[in-house]
This record gives sequence, C-alpha cells and structure tokens, in this order.
Amino acid sequence: METEAMAEPVGLLENKQSTGYPEVDELKRRLLRSPTDADTWSSLFELVRSLHNEQLLHATFVSVLEKYPGSGHLLAGLVELELSRGNKSSAEVIFNNNLFNVPSVELWQSYLQYVRDNNGQGDGSMESRSTIIDCFKLVLDNVGVDREAGQIWIDYIEFINSAQTHAPYEEQQKTELLRETYQAAVSIPLLKVEEIWKSYDAFENSVDRMGAKQQMSKVSPSYMTARTALREMNRIWDQIKSTQGPHGLPQPPQWSLREVEHLDAWKRCLKWELDNPLRLNEHELQKRVIYTYGQMCMDLWLYPEVWIEFAEYYASIGQQNEALTKLLTASSVLPNSLAVQFAYAEAAEKMKQLETSKQVYETVIATQRTHIEEINAKYSRKLSKLDKKLEKASSKQPAHNEQDSSDSDVDNIGMPQDDASMASDSDTNDGAAFGEDARAKQAEKQAMQLRKAVEQRKDALKQQQSDELADKCEMYTLAWVMYLRYMQRSEGIDAVRQLLKRSRSEPAGYMTHHFYVAAALMEYHVGKRPNVASKLLEHYSKNFSEVPEYIYEYMSYLINSGDDTNARALFERFHSTAAGDTTDMWSMFADFEYNYGDLGAIDKLDRRFIEKFNNESVLTRMATRYSYLNVNCVAVNEFGFPYRKDMQLHSGRNAGQSHNVGSMYEDMAGMDVDAQDYLPSGSDTVPNVGVASVTGRYLDKNQLLAPVMPGRFARPALNMLQEYNPVVEPFVPPESPMTAGSGSMDHRNGPTAFLPSPQFRSLLDQGDVLSYVAACVAAPDTSAFDSQPINPDALLNAIMQFNPGSPTMPSNYRPLCYMPWASRPDHPHQPYSAGNAGYYRNERGGGRSYSSRSQSRGRYSDNEGYRGRYHGNDGHRGGYGHSPRHNLHGVPPHRQPPYSRNPGYPADNRPPYRGHGPRFNARSGYRGRP
Repeated sequence: METEAMAEPVGLLENKQSTGYPEVDELKRRLLRSPTDADTWSSLFELVRSLHNEQLLHATFVSVLEKYPGSGHLLAGLVELELSRGNKSSAEVIFNNNLFNVPSVELWQSYLQYVRDNNGQGDGSMESRSTIIDCFKLVLDNVGVDREAGQIWIDYIEFINSAQTHAPYEEQQKTELLRETYQAAVSIPLLKVEEIWKSYDAFENSVDRMGAKQQMSKVSPSYMTARTALREMNRIWDQIKSTQGPHGLPQPPQWSLREVEHLDAWKRCLKWELDNPLRLNEHELQKRVIYTYGQMCMDLWLYPEVWIEFAEYYASIGQQNEALTKLLTASSVLPNSLAVQFAYAEAAEKMKQLETSKQVYETVIATQRTHIEEINAKYSRKLSKLDKKLEKASSKQPAHNEQDSSDSDVDNIGMPQDDASMASDSDTNDGAAFGEDARAKQAEKQAMQLRKAVEQRKDALKQQQSDELADKCEMYTLAWVMYLRYMQRSEGIDAVRQLLKRSRSEPAGYMTHHFYVAAALMEYHVGKRPNVASKLLEHYSKNFSEVPEYIYEYMSYLINSGDDTNARALFERFHSTAAGDTTDMWSMFADFEYNYGDLGAIDKLDRRFIEKFNNESVLTRMATRYSYLNVNCVAVNEFGFPYRKDMQLHSGRNAGQSHNVGSMYEDMAGMDVDAQDYLPSGSDTVPNVGVASVTGRYLDKNQLLAPVMPGRFARPALNMLQEYNPVVEPFVPPESPMTAGSGSMDHRNGPTAFLPSPQFRSLLDQGDVLSYVAACVAAPDTSAFDSQPINPDALLNAIMQFNPGSPTMPSNYRPLCYMPWASRPDHPHQPYSAGNAGYYRNERGGGRSYSSRSQSRGRYSDNEGYRGRYHGNDGHRGGYGHSPRHNLHGVPPHRQPPYSRNPGYPADNRPPYRGHGPRFNARSGYRGRP
C-alpha cells in the first residue's frame, strides 16, 4: 500500500486525462487558466470532498500544495489524509520536508499527535515517555511563542502531571519540571495564559501553601506583562484577520485597498514585536521576530517585499547564511520577481559567491527573453489565423443558381408564340443579369465588411501585443542593466565591453534605449573614455532617433560633458523628428540657454517656444527665465501662478524649478473643498510642477477670486439649502393673569415671562403689537415686581406678526441686560422658551443639561433636584436651595432677589462669607453654598 502511495503523487492539474466528473473537469480547466484563483480552489475542494474519492482528493492536495507549499492548514490536511490511508511513510516525508520551514501550530500539532500515537500516549515504558517529552520540547521550541499554542502548553503540563513517581526524588523532579513549565508558559502572551495562571496558582498552593506566595510573586510581573501584551496583540491580529482573503490562500498582490490594509497590519505586527514590549533578552527577541516573519511569509506568500525584508533581518543580526537561504527559497517561489532575483544575486555577491550571482543574472535574462518570445508566438498565431481567414474570404467566388423559366412562361400566356418566346427570352436574360449583379454587389459588400472587421481585429491584436511587449522589454532591459553593473563591479570595464558586444546579437526591439545609455555612461564614468561614450551615443541615435527620451539623455550627456556645440547641433537635428512628447527636451535646452547662452539666442528660443507650444506665452517664458532651481518668487509673488486657473504647468524633468508653485498646489489638493477649479484646465490630479506657463486666453471673472485662495475655505452647498417658511400662529392673550404677591404660578400652559406692568394689556386691545412687544422687554422700576404672565410662544408669535408701520417703541425700552434679575429670561426660575430647548423649569429632579423631568445632576431645578445648583425642595448639596415654607419676609420663592433663598442671610441680601450662615438648607438641602 505504501509503495503504491509513493508512486501516486501526481497532481490533479498535471494529469491530462478526464476525472470522470464533468464539474471537476470544468474547475480543472479554470485552474489551468488561472492557477492562483482562490475561489476556484475552494470550490474544487468542497466538490471533491463531497465525492468521497480519496485518490481524487489526494491529487487535489498535491496540485494545490504545488502552488501554495507554505500553507500549514493544507499540509496538516494532507497528513491527516495520508494517515487515514495508512501511508505513514508519506506522512513522515511531509513532516521532514515542511516542519522547520512552515511555522504552523496546526502542522506541529499533527506531528505531536503522530508521535504520541506511535508511542502509546506515553502509557508504556519510560523510553516512550521520554520520547514524547522530547517531542513536546521540540514543538514548544519552534511554535511555543505562538499566541495560539496555549493548548500545547496545557497538554504538556497535563502529560508531566500524569507521570507516576515511586521515590521522593522523582516527585521532586516532577515538581521542578512542572514549575519550570508553568513559569515559562505564563510569561508568553498566549490566548489561554489566564487559564494556565490559575492552574499554576493551584499547583503552588498544593505543593506548599506557605511558599506559594513567594513563588507566585517571582513570576507575577512577567505574567502581568504577558497579559497586557496579549490585549495589544489581539487588536493587531484582529486587523490581520479582518483584512485577510476570503479563503485564506495567498494571492498575487493586485494592490487593492484590502490588500494594502492587510500588508499594513502585518507591518504593524512586526513593528510591535521589534519594539520588544515583553522586555525580552536579545536571543528571545530575535526568536520571536523570526517566527513572526515566518508567519508573515506564510500568509503573504507571493509578496516579494516580505521575503526580502525577512532576509535583510537575518543579515542585520549576522546570520548571512540564513539570509541567503531565505532568498534562495524566495527565488523558487517567485521566479518572475526581478526584485527577489536581484536581491538574491547581490546577497551571493556579498558572500563572494560570484558564480552564483552570475548564474542568477543569466537565468533572469533567459527567463525574460522567453517571456518576450512567448508573447510574440502567441500573437503571431492569432494574426496568422486572421490572415488565413481573410485570404479564404477573398478567394471565395459567389455561387449562381440557375433560374427556372416556368414563371416567365406563365406570365407570357396569351401572347403570340414568336413574340412570347422573344419576350420570354428577353425578360429571362434581363432578370438573370440583374440578379447576378445584385448578388455580386452583395458578395463584394460582405467581403469588404469582412476585410474591414479582420483588419480592425488585427490592429487591436497588434496594439495588445505592443502593450504587453513594452512591459516585458523594459523588464528584459533592466535585467541587462543590472547584469552590466554586476560585471563592472566583479570583473571590470573590459567585461562590460564584452557584454555590450554580446547584446548586439539580441533581436531588434527586445531591448530599449536604456541599456545603451547605461553602457555609454559607464564608459564615461568608469572607463574614463568620453570619446567612446560619445561615439556609442551617436551610433545608437540612428536607431532611436524617434525616441525623445534617448535624445534627452544624449543631450544631457553633451551638456554635462561641456560639449556645447554638439549639444546645440543635436537639438537642431532631432527636436522636430522625435515622436511623442518633446517638452522635456525643449525645457532642458531652454534651461541650458538661460544659464549659459547669450541674450540673442535666448530671445530666439523663446519665440520658437511660443510658436511650438500653444500654452506658452511671453509671460510664461519670463517666469521661467527669471527663476533658478526651486526659486520661483517672480512666478509666485508677482505673476500669481499658483492661484490662476489658466496655468498650464509642465511636468518636465526640470520640475524642481517650480517647486514652490507645486507645493502650493499640493496644499490646495489636500483640502476638502473642490480645489480642481484652481488647477490647470484639463488636469485631474496635481501635476509635478515644472515650467509654469499662462496664455491669458482663458481668463474670466472667476479669476478675480483666485488671489484670496477660496480653496482654503469651505463653500456651502447652496443647492442643498431648504427655504425657511415659518408657520405663524395668531396671538392669543393670556386669560388668567397672576396678581402680585401670589405664592405660585401656573405652569400648565408652558414656560412664562413677565410683563413690566398690567397697563400694557390695553395695547393689545388697540392692536398696537409693536408697542406691546417693546413693553414686554422694557425694564420697569427695579423696586416693582408686579407684572402679568405671558406665554413666550405667544410672545414670539407676536414678534413674527410685527408690523414695521406700527408706532415707535416706548421711551422706557432698555436692552435685556438691564432688566431686573427676577424679570430676566436667564433667571433660574424665569424660563425663556417653550418645548424641550432653552432654560426649562424642571418638574421632577434637575436635568443634566436644562432638562425637565426626573433627571439627576441638573443645574436648574426646583423640586427634588439632586446635586442641582439652583434647587427648590429637597435640593441636596444645592447652591441656592430654598423651600416655599422657609422664605424671607414672606416673599414667594420666584420673587426673591438673588442670594436671599436661605434663612439667616443678611438683610442686604448679600451672601455670607464661607463658614458663616446656615450649614444646611431649609429642607434637606445639605451643605448649602451661596
């Protein structure tokens, strides 16, 4: 059985034969097209498990582990499957190949269970118990720091505790081993650390109740640190779990928002470990960080930066061999990743393994060339099929069917025989000719439509091929440039020249101009041969005459090497022939002339600039000419470029010239308001500001607002505002005015306000609303408190009905701030507005924020207002607590002046000094304050 199993491991995708299940075959075809589709893999596993076919399930495990060899969950599932089939040797092979490479608690638990099952759970000889203990130690040494390893620690403690002792020294050894295990476990932030702590407490008390406290105090600080760290770790891991993929399988990064957040969560986890919140020594800290990096690589299996950072950490702690091994693993996982391959080659170069580095570069170049050839072959096949289809359509002749003459005979009935026969022949010939012409025209039209469709399809395919080749050719060129650098470092400039000769045999179009620029500059800087560099650039300018980037680099070399004459000649040769955007080339040459040319040449160049580019003008040329590097004070302060909508800012290579302007645009782009109104027209993003220009053609009245920077202030959305249409109710005078001196007020109709004097009631009868409203807010004599109550809602309604044509306000009108205390709306017992807003009169218990019913800690309350400041009855700890039964001079509570609410106050109504006067309020008002 085991021999058959060893011969079985053939993956599902590698087997070209049908599985006999149509649904499985369909999923298999989808995975062949997209091998990293997690949804398809999940669906395939669910389907295969439901079929109860062990051989098919095994093949599925083999295929998925070839794509995701670092998945501990899948490896544990394959081990379980192998053991269920009796293939122990296959399970051991899985353990040997993956245990120390995959930091998975689930996989290590499978191994621990396998060892315990093979040794009878330790119930037999001492040798079996010793084997299991060694296995526990191995497992805990590798994954014991994992927060999910708490159950393994608990199982280990229970296994030690289950040992039977026959001598005092054996009992002592058992106790010491248990204490050592407990103390190690409670110092780790495990999910079950509190459960282990309680068990440890019980253990110490069972051993020695008197010494338990001393033992617990030794390890208590470590336990508290671990428990605190666990809470922080749980928050980080919650973020990792919440942003993880739906099926837990690693996916190639598409840089979606979820993927970026998931990567950031892992970076925060690593930073937390490196900050050493557990205060570990250097060795233990390195162990935890390495384990965390391993978990990160297992989750982000297809992210190059994770592998590179892991290797860099190994190198930072002096473990160069481990760093190289990790990069070797990464190069096999990500063979198409240039970053991983280059990092591996450089790591080997640092360790003086030059042949390994050279082989890596050769492999990368060969791999990238293969990709280019595959793309060309794929599109060549498609284009050849279209050509064949087009040839077949062109060579196809239209088929003509013979026409039956019976109809014409029927139509010519009654005619003379000769005439009928002649007419019949004539009509037949004319109809046949007409039909043939129509069919020929239709066939020709169809052929033209087919040719047009085929040509359009060919053009689309060629564009797709060009787009894919552009990316692959850049990668291929970059590999050659990196190889060029390596050869210069390891073997010198002669090896670089040999490599340049070799590159000439490469097919045309495979490498971009970047490689030849790099080779020429290397001759200039390393070989110290400027003549050779100039000849190389001049030679390859024939091949890249239409590439403005190459001409730019060539011109930059000539200017920097001091060859002004050839630089000007090069610009005149290629500025009109180069294809694409030549703004960078023009801007660089203008910068050269502005700095080192004469004024006549500068004037000529500016005129050519304005003629060449529509968005250039005399103003923009002056702004560029009167600047240097990032000094743009003329353009910013005097021309106001950052604030003008019509600015066309070039994102050229000399973008540093307008650095200040760009920073202002960045400030505007970061605002919540729509700053795009003040960005260049037609621009969706903030440009990398270079040479600023303005034509003045698009100035409008909105430009008048530019200097005040409206982008810095929020603009209201006027279209979202709703028109205010208040409902004005007719004014209803109060029916039962309160007489002066009464001890209570009727609050059933809502809050109240006071009128200065009753005689103003006649104003309402006369219809003079304005005078009445003015009298309501006027200040009568401060010695009088007689007035009539009025509902404030009615007063506000009267204000809404105010008629500007009414008589003027009375002479005794004064602002609200001059009114007597008892008559002011902000008096604690003089509510101002109705409803549940403003200053309310509380009925039961003071509200916290001017509320009305049954709330504690109110500020303004009357009855049972606990901890209120202005309280009536039962006002505990009230500042101005009072009771109707204990008033001064028989004045009702709402008529009392300020600071006269407690008995025993001085006659002048001033509050006593602290420490004088009554200690308690009149009625249950404890510790009354003035």
